[in-house]
Amino acid sequence: MNLSVLLQALGHYEVRGAVDVPIQGICYHSREAEPGFLFVAIPGSKADGRNYVHEATAKGAAAVVFEGAFFDNLRATQVRVLGARLALANLAAAFFVHPTESFYLAGITGTNGKTTLTYLIEAIGQAAGLKTGVMGTINYRFGDVRLDAGQTTPESLDLQRLFSRMRHEKVTNVSMEVSSHAAMQRRVENCHFNSCVFTNLSRDHLDFHGTMEEYYQAKEKVFTHYLALSAKKNKLAIVCTERVHGKRLVKKCESLGIPTVTYGLKKGNDLYPVRFHERPDGFEAELRSARGPIKIVSRLIGRFNLLNIMAAVMAGLHSGCEIGAIEKGIAGMPPPPGRLERIEDPKGRFIFVDYAHTPDALRSVLTELKRTGNRIITVFGCGGDRDRGKRPKMGFETARLSDICLVTSDNPRTEDPGKIIAEILPGVKKGGLRPLKKSGGYLVEIDRKKAIGRALKLAKKGDVVLIAGKGHEDYQIMGTKKIHFSDHEVIKDGIDD
Repeated sequence: MNLSVLLQALGHYEVRGAVDVPIQGICYHSREAEPGFLFVAIPGSKADGRNYVHEATAKGAAAVVFEGAFFDNLRATQVRVLGARLALANLAAAFFVHPTESFYLAGITGTNGKTTLTYLIEAIGQAAGLKTGVMGTINYRFGDVRLDAGQTTPESLDLQRLFSRMRHEKVTNVSMEVSSHAAMQRRVENCHFNSCVFTNLSRDHLDFHGTMEEYYQAKEKVFTHYLALSAKKNKLAIVCTERVHGKRLVKKCESLGIPTVTYGLKKGNDLYPVRFHERPDGFEAELRSARGPIKIVSRLIGRFNLLNIMAAVMAGLHSGCEIGAIEKGIAGMPPPPGRLERIEDPKGRFIFVDYAHTPDALRSVLTELKRTGNRIITVFGCGGDRDRGKRPKMGFETARLSDICLVTSDNPRTEDPGKIIAEILPGVKKGGLRPLKKSGGYLVEIDRKKAIGRALKLAKKGDVVLIAGKGHEDYQIMGTKKIHFSDHEVIKDGIDD
């Protein structure tokens, strides 16, 4: 594509050099630059892309896009913009010819439930005979393609490239997790959503957003900016009204004329349950909708998953799926990897792995497990170089709802694991636990493998063991290095001992 054509996708910009230049590809990492490429120098959290402009041009980049002053003695065409991230998103969509205009796109945002919801929408679509795609925390997938997820929502260029591949493979329905980071960094600019779902909002990512209000605003932007600007004609906001932020979002969307439907546990929502019966291996429910009753049989556990299912039902209905396909898809879907995923145990213990890494997620999961009436043993930690304020809150919720709590490492990153645990313990004590005795209490074990092993040894037949925080992840981040570590593998080794 010619640079002059690509530049039409930008708003205000200034150019030095020729614009009648053929562009063979776009990149934002200088190591990926090739002859004829367009290099976009985006600012990062640790490095500024401007510092790599000369490296990109030395590799043959024909043009560069950047913020700030023009460069001296640069052979490539220079394009100066006010915002490099927005420019990258606009250029990527133009280069790949707006692929999201070609299929149904559901965006999922909220603190918890995003991954499970994408799996549910995928299962419903497949039951309806549709060709589905998913972009999310665990992986990016469509057809036979499975790609590791570097981040929940990819950078705009990678996103549009993957969407282009999906279009080529004739994918018809895509569900995508939209993180608050992605919303603020313009990664989903030019993603033409048919529907967007808001699941909930609770404390997380305040190391990035600063305040809960800023965090909410990032979520709201998914609807008021990205959904509002979508080129799709039949757009829909799907909002959970269980909490105040959802009710606030409904008012905002309606004030802007965005078609909105609600779901929740109470009558008065557009979708709500009239019956709910829990079983040891899942639950049954009947939902009331404008399209008539919908009967749910699910292998998922808990009321929070009932809410996830209701959101998936609304997205499925909006995309044209019949109620029969919706019921079939939900019934056949197992728990997603690391989402309250049960590990079978010959000794009769109920062992679960879950991704819960926020106070609200731990409270929701443990509340459901508490309903069993069995003793609960929880292993958890907090990530390093992240919101420190949630550490005692996570300790409090875990201690309040567990009989035994083992405090350990999660992904300590560049922080001292012992210091992270020291910030968790005040919450554990406030939650009512004291150092471990026969009847219960807490125990500190920095080594996560040993902590899991100790939990399994403490557990007796009928006890519930929750290994929280990492879910599907098969690594730990120590310092700046990723080392292989899987809660699943450690548990299975412990079971075999």
